[in-house]
Amino acid sequence: MKSLSLKIALSGFTFVQLSRAIRLPIQRVQTRSAGSEVCSTNMSKRNTNTGLTNTLDDFYTAEVKVGQTTFTLQVDTGSSDLWFSPLAGDYERTFANATKYDDPQDKLSIELGYGTGSGGPHAWGVVATVDVNFAGFNIKKQAFLYVNKLSKWTCDYERSYPISQGIVGLGFEKNSAISNAVRNSPKSPRTWGSTLMTNIFQSNPSTPKHIAFFLDRTEGLNGVHTGYLDIGTYVPQYKAVANQPKLEIFSVDTRSIKEWNVLVNGISINGKKYTLKSSVVADERTGFTNVPPEGSIIALMDTGTSYGRLPADIYHALYKGMGGVYDVVGEQYTVPCMAEANLEFTIGDQTVSVHPLDLTYVDVTNSTLDFGGEKKAVCHNSYVLAEKSASRDIIAGDSFLRNVYAVYNYGDSDSILSESSSKPFIQILPLTDAKKASAEFKQVRAKTLAKLASQVDASTINELNPQGMVISNPGSASAPSQPKIEVGDGCSNAAPSVFPIPSLATGGDSGFVALLSNLTTVASAGFGPVRLSILSLIVLVALGVLMFARLRKQKSIARLDGRVPFALGGEFKNELARYGPQFRD
Repeated sequence: MKSLSLKIALSGFTFVQLSRAIRLPIQRVQTRSAGSEVCSTNMSKRNTNTGLTNTLDDFYTAEVKVGQTTFTLQVDTGSSDLWFSPLAGDYERTFANATKYDDPQDKLSIELGYGTGSGGPHAWGVVATVDVNFAGFNIKKQAFLYVNKLSKWTCDYERSYPISQGIVGLGFEKNSAISNAVRNSPKSPRTWGSTLMTNIFQSNPSTPKHIAFFLDRTEGLNGVHTGYLDIGTYVPQYKAVANQPKLEIFSVDTRSIKEWNVLVNGISINGKKYTLKSSVVADERTGFTNVPPEGSIIALMDTGTSYGRLPADIYHALYKGMGGVYDVVGEQYTVPCMAEANLEFTIGDQTVSVHPLDLTYVDVTNSTLDFGGEKKAVCHNSYVLAEKSASRDIIAGDSFLRNVYAVYNYGDSDSILSESSSKPFIQILPLTDAKKASAEFKQVRAKTLAKLASQVDASTINELNPQGMVISNPGSASAPSQPKIEVGDGCSNAAPSVFPIPSLATGGDSGFVALLSNLTTVASAGFGPVRLSILSLIVLVALGVLMFARLRKQKSIARLDGRVPFALGGEFKNELARYGPQFRD
């Protein structure tokens, strides 16, 4: 539902009748860095099925075609709705044949929000229908949000990452704002607002009602930059997943299932087990009365979140144990790049080890620190602090999902017309061997660091040392002509402002916060009539220093919990040719 990590592009799909079980190779394409031109690409004409190397495991995208225009959308199991970015190509022309329900009496003007960015709504518009093609399935009159307004955060994000051209939600029907609005509209029929996956399965009843993900990582020895999204089938190498335990979806709402949640029974670090206590409480007013059993917590299996989220005690224990130092400005851990740990999750009777490469990432894209002309890499945490939620405790995002082959089975819970009681479930096939992963980490991370001069000493990350700091230019490309779209909060066609102004309340009495406190104390000590002016000047200077410090950390806040996309490659007539040789039997 939230996230930020990999980028992959779907190439064109050929319609294949056969058994309607579709396998889509996912290939990674490079994310634009902050120094790239961010506003000059006509995305409707861009070939995203490229062999470029992505250095950030941020998000995954898949291709959805509308007429002759192909959009690369973030694929998100944490949400359920479909929308296309109006910043991608000629939006009005592409959707000229769409049916828009903009009559106020329809009550189909809605807003969509995600757990990303500034919070609150990200896109506003009206419900519409249009014919789409996804993974070889042609869907007539698919409901989507026709966007007429974006939040500033979303606008900046879409321009910074032009391969991200909207979101295709793969969650449950009951979690769809569009479907709920259509069903509750006084003028609309009951069922035409169904989600994309509901329509695919209802119009293709012979297709098994599941999707399956293999997500690759950027740092790795195999040199393979291909992942897969399977609809109704499995990657041949991982077909044993069909025999794995069926993990029942755990819903705090006893009336319906809205999220891909499972129970986590245990978490350990280097063999030390931690006591799990859920923060979810029963609430009769909302109907959220089903709380997890003692010793268990609820995890959302979310491809739309690049980072995983951990309980506070486990989060701090993990990164402090790796020698990490909490960065009070960036609000994240700086960790020695060669540090590793064995983080394990127990789900049902299965144990999943997390690859050390998925615990930290090497920050080399937006900024590096320059000490006497020497560039130094900075490594940060790939798991972040869990946020309080009424329906879950943690998020198993891409940093977790890269360690399993995951199957999401919808059962019949999403079929509005069905009387069946088949329940949805998840199956996982663990892929990471802890010992082999440790050996691979040492080799791969050392190879990555060898391309750089050296790394920052994590213990010095909170020291005030602006001398020699080099900040990359975020880019100033001229913007292309944009569709007539209202953009919230003053988002313009200029280059995006990726980094928010940091709060003065960053905590602690060290670093820049302490500096600001000391300077204001001096200013107020006795400057008489000019004290206010001097104090104002000092505050402005201190804010400038804070912003400068924030810019030295790529993805410090902007990256946390970003959306996650990936792109799919295309279909192959030969069954095994759909996969690389390493994924065949």
